[in-house]
Amino acid sequence: MSDIHDLQNITHQYRKSLEAFEERTNKQARMIDLAGNGEERQTIARMDADLSAIEQRMQDMAALKAAAEARAAALEARLAEPTYRAKPTEAKIIDRSSEEYAARWLKAVATADAGEMRALSLGSGNAGIPTDMERRIVDRMFQANVMRQICPVSTIDSKRTIPVQNALPTTALVAEAGTITPADPTFSTAISVVPYKYVTAVTMSQEYIEDAIGQGGIGSGLQYVADKCGLSIALKQEEAYTIGTGSSQPQGVAATAQVLQGVDASAAITTIDADEVIDCYHACPVQYRNSPRFRWLLSDTALKVIRKLKTNNNDYIFSPTNAGSGQMTVGLPGTIYGAPYSVSQYMLTTGTTANTKWVICGDFNYFEIFDRTGITSMVDPYSAAATHQSTLYVYTRTDSHIMLPEAFSAIFY
Repeated sequence: MSDIHDLQNITHQYRKSLEAFEERTNKQARMIDLAGNGEERQTIARMDADLSAIEQRMQDMAALKAAAEARAAALEARLAEPTYRAKPTEAKIIDRSSEEYAARWLKAVATADAGEMRALSLGSGNAGIPTDMERRIVDRMFQANVMRQICPVSTIDSKRTIPVQNALPTTALVAEAGTITPADPTFSTAISVVPYKYVTAVTMSQEYIEDAIGQGGIGSGLQYVADKCGLSIALKQEEAYTIGTGSSQPQGVAATAQVLQGVDASAAITTIDADEVIDCYHACPVQYRNSPRFRWLLSDTALKVIRKLKTNNNDYIFSPTNAGSGQMTVGLPGTIYGAPYSVSQYMLTTGTTANTKWVICGDFNYFEIFDRTGITSMVDPYSAAATHQSTLYVYTRTDSHIMLPEAFSAIFY
């Protein structure tokens, strides 16, 4: 403030001196350095020097202020930074087929190490179980799931819509130089494939997993989990593949609203007779009966009824393969009216609604299962912690559809 005050005083004195000079000389102030007397010229010179010094001091002060503000801003920025910053690292790609991955995964399950599970999930690109365990689960699913054994199984990586051809191009017998009206095949029907999630939960004691690792190695522990998960998933999925409605679940081959051709038994399943079996077989168009995948699908109750059907001579009508008339061959797969059969525990045995399917026959090339890529897992070490257990959740996604209903026929209620 003193510098500004001094500047104001000097400016005031300077202005009074200029006014006095103009009154005395009757000349403009810009001529004072030439027309003024020696004393006045000295006063003006001193005033100019003082003004220059004050201006320089004010410039220096402004520079010092700017430097101080810059130092303060730098200090604030440094204080705002975290005290520790982790160095960026590249994500490590972990091979899920390696023994090292399998050992780490199983140890994480045994010790309920959720952090290790997350690390493995990030490293392998998803929350994937070891490849060897996934293979065992899939093998067990195929062993325990009848539908997976007789139907085509495709792997998809996302939802999809599949157009289905429902009309063939035109073929005609024409005379020489005759004409034919061409027609393209039509694909007016579309099937939407939406993989539905099936989850199985296995609760394991830490002692069991630790003992499995110590006594039987990694393979023993993986085999245990794979068997339990694979069997549970297979049975639940087979139920949907067989009688699923297609609404919020896969569509089953015996879905009530799909296969409508065949034989209406209009009675209890125990009254099925040979005529209905033969009529059902021939209700399926002949081109589908020639397929290697053509077969029967029925419950054990329906199989028992059909296998007990006899001729007037009290001989069984449908015998096992290579069995002579009136003979029973134990342990060999059989046929029904010359076609192989598969038994599903989920085929219905009582009529609850119209068109309830008891027996299905057809070309199972036209019933397809769609699996979403990969089987994933998640560990819950907390819910059963009071009993020293961890819960492993394994889930897979799948869907199924009848691709061509006319390739199937049924005996229904």
